[in-house]
Amino acid sequence: MRKLPRSLRFYVAASTLYAAVVFFAVQFIYTFQLTQSGILVAQRDSGNVLSSIQIVSFIVWLGISLIAAAVMHRLATALAGARSAEVEAKSAGEQKEQELGSIFGLSAAIAGPLDLDQIGGYFAAAIRGALPADMTLALIVYDDVLEAFRTVAADGPRADRFRQKSYSTAELPAVVRTRVIDHRQSLLLADDKAHADTWKKVVEELPVLATAKSFAALPLVSRERLVGALLLIGEGVDDLIADKVQLPSIMGQYVAGSIHSALSVKEAEARAEREALVNRIAQRARASLDPGEILRGTVDELAKVLDVSRALVCTGATEDNLAVTYEWDAAGVAPVGIGAKHLPIARLSARLGRTVIVTDIRKDRRFTDPRTAQDVVSLDVIAAAATPIRVGGQLAGALSFSQVDRSREWTADDVRLIEAVAQELRVAITAAEAFERQRAAVVELERLNRAKSDFVSIVSHEFRTPLTGIQGFSEMMASEDLTLDEMREYAGDINKDAHRLNRMITEMLDLDKMESGRMQLNRERLDLNAVITEAADRVRPNAPQHPVSLRLDPLVGEMNGDRDKLVQVMVNLLSNAVKYSPNGGEIVVSTRAEGDAAHIVVRDHGMGIPHAALETIFERYGRVESPATRHIQGTGLGLPIVRQIVQLHGGTVWAESTVGEGSVFHITLPRAAAGAVMADAAS
Repeated sequence: MRKLPRSLRFYVAASTLYAAVVFFAVQFIYTFQLTQSGILVAQRDSGNVLSSIQIVSFIVWLGISLIAAAVMHRLATALAGARSAEVEAKSAGEQKEQELGSIFGLSAAIAGPLDLDQIGGYFAAAIRGALPADMTLALIVYDDVLEAFRTVAADGPRADRFRQKSYSTAELPAVVRTRVIDHRQSLLLADDKAHADTWKKVVEELPVLATAKSFAALPLVSRERLVGALLLIGEGVDDLIADKVQLPSIMGQYVAGSIHSALSVKEAEARAEREALVNRIAQRARASLDPGEILRGTVDELAKVLDVSRALVCTGATEDNLAVTYEWDAAGVAPVGIGAKHLPIARLSARLGRTVIVTDIRKDRRFTDPRTAQDVVSLDVIAAAATPIRVGGQLAGALSFSQVDRSREWTADDVRLIEAVAQELRVAITAAEAFERQRAAVVELERLNRAKSDFVSIVSHEFRTPLTGIQGFSEMMASEDLTLDEMREYAGDINKDAHRLNRMITEMLDLDKMESGRMQLNRERLDLNAVITEAADRVRPNAPQHPVSLRLDPLVGEMNGDRDKLVQVMVNLLSNAVKYSPNGGEIVVSTRAEGDAAHIVVRDHGMGIPHAALETIFERYGRVESPATRHIQGTGLGLPIVRQIVQLHGGTVWAESTVGEGSVFHITLPRAAAGAVMADAAS
């Protein structure tokens, strides 16, 4: 049917023409009929009167025609509007039916168990018909473990730049991360000119949008989980406005549920495989209580399963203290080296307290920023992953895996496997450390038990001898009639035994104070050679068969120390030299200056000390038990007291000996001002 004209001018012009033609035709016929009938008109009427009647008639007729034209225009316009509305309603209905058909078709297509690529293919085919031919679409799936997106479907002029691509969230434009990923809201940029500042930043971070005019990023959410996003790129302004993205948004939510199901199935399958591997590693790890062996066995197997170039075990209580303690390298890969601390990925993981992955170090903004130059990875590392190891809530170290020959797309399964093994390592290391602490406690208890037995044995022997003398002499003095000289002799013996008991008790109390840190030194400036001479003078009267020779270096000079305690050290060493040289022999004491230290040497020619006992003799009650030493009195406290006093002065003491030839005791002490500083530190 021909469309009716809608212009009012047309109707006015047509009506005017129609009125004029009809009017003049009627007038012509009317005049002709009058002439034929012979009716004559008076001369006075044939002029102005007849003309006036004709003009009035024409005006009236023209007015009626114009009114009719206006009415016809209104009717034609109403009729055209009604027909247009009918056509539009029919077109909208057909479009709605087409959209509903696309939605139901997509819903039916993705209803079964499908993998992500199949879901993407069905989605692209279903939505393609609802979009302009020059519009590009990309369906990307989100991995919350890797914090990255992977393209599963792409169609349109720019599709090739999306296919088989993965994007870390750090690589996406900031506005997309904030709005779509964090807040799960749609992002619409309908006009590149209207959003110039935002558009410029988006294009810089996502170059695939160059020359495009509009852009949309729609989040795909299923059961409160972000499973992906739909990216739409328009080549024209306003290609993407709210009304035009309704259908893609609705279809996107349909496909989100299918993606969620596919991800859940894939995660369940991967979890089963991962748990089997973790169980195997865990059984191997828990079969040993040696933390080092646990790390070696676990890391070696995990590195081979992941097919990486290098695996590192880093230990340290803080991020800055992390250092390599174990390393596994594939064939041909240069080792980092035990003790290395250039571990930026491990340090970042320890700092954040979570697993960190790097697909390509050359493109990762976290390691290309000049402000983080200290975190630049060695040039041979291209891809890396690291996870922290925490024991008892505290950082204990980190596991680091790297690829040196190529970039690598770490999968969620890789990350979950690394984290699961790290968790097993925490459990195994905790158990091993607990066992080690228990074993050390048992060893300490055994040592204390031996010390208690030694103490009881020594005290019962050493204390009994003077007590027996005191008891015997006092009974004789009380029951027998003794002369004054005999009384004085017995009183002297009692006094000597009492001094011996007092000395042993004093030694035990002094050693306890020193070991507990309660012993205070009365420091003063003293001449070390003079202290040694004083100690030798005290020992000589009681050792007539043991000449004491002094070879003192005058360069030793002065030091800061406690005179009485240092005299006690030298007296103990000289007394030991006398006691353990029963056949006599010369005792030589020498000193010499060695830089900032004074070196004292005490040499005897006695029975000597077995090599195995050279360290234990400095422990409490640490005596050498042999048939030759059983008759020698002693509590086993002299040398432990020597070591404690020397250490309080910031020095060291040790012994050298050959059985049957004699022993040599060495002491080093800081001299002059250095002695005061080191002694303060030791205290």
